Amino acid sequence: MAATKNTSNADRHQKWYDPDIEDVNPQIRHLLEAYSKVPSPGVVKHVNEIVRLNYLSIAELVNPNDHQRARGFAANPYPCIGHYRFLNLTLLTHPLYESILARLMSNPSATYLDLGCCFGQDLRQLVLDGVPSSQLIGLDIEGPLMDLGYELFLDHNTLESKFAVADIFQGESQGEPWAGLVARGVDVIHCSAFFHLFTLAEQFEAAKSVAKLVKNGGIIVGRQSGSVKPSEVPAIKPGSTSFRHDVRTLAELWEKVGAATGTKWKVEGSLDEVGVQNKGKNAVEDENSRRLLFTITREE
Repeated sequence: MAATKNTSNADRHQKWYDPDIEDVNPQIRHLLEAYSKVPSPGVVKHVNEIVRLNYLSIAELVNPNDHQRARGFAANPYPCIGHYRFLNLTLLTHPLYESILARLMSNPSATYLDLGCCFGQDLRQLVLDGVPSSQLIGLDIEGPLMDLGYELFLDHNTLESKFAVADIFQGESQGEPWAGLVARGVDVIHCSAFFHLFTLAEQFEAAKSVAKLVKNGGIIVGRQSGSVKPSEVPAIKPGSTSFRHDVRTLAELWEKVGAATGTKWKVEGSLDEVGVQNKGKNAVEDENSRRLLFTITREE
């Protein structure tokens, strides 16, 4: 996920906030209890206190010192945070999760990059499941989200993973850490709720940058908003659009990326209705929307 700095507070407060949750899904509960050692009775309170912003601005909060609640959404005003979708551990539910675990654990030099990592929740799940945290890198355009991840998971002094702020559209021109990642090469990239933020033309530019990071034989996995009728749809910023794919158009995009970068890619994926919210006043999808699961393998 990435952030937009052009979404007004009014827009954010009106549409993409759910009330404080009363429970969390079993997977994120297990992560917070087993990895972060949050006592079971305090898990929901911990999540709400750190991530949630009420429908009020910081200045309107009853307790003006209670900035923690505001920071997650203020840093990144997206439905995936406002609707608590980040609590769904997307990598854990990907069909290749077990093979990704095996790949990283069997090769100490293998590198994993969480692109648009948000709070770094999927990265922490890998650590809980046995991957050395030193092999894992998180990257987002919004540094405050990654900082907040340390508070959510209570691991600032123990996690050895590196987190970096970078803009995918700047590529190597921004120097480190991007240039270092290109030189090093990445074995596994997890990229969820990211490409669907952009127009088709922007996705092409972003994908070319990502392609330079992946080792031959490496993979890009994730999920994003897709559609049974691929098209540009209204995006978060008023007057802007983003493109939603099906498997065919995603494969076409990566064929063009391959031609532009001298690489070759195999695209596999599926559409389903898991997590699709297309009803109600706060819907962020429409009747054509689907979840798009994908695996993109570099073959050459």
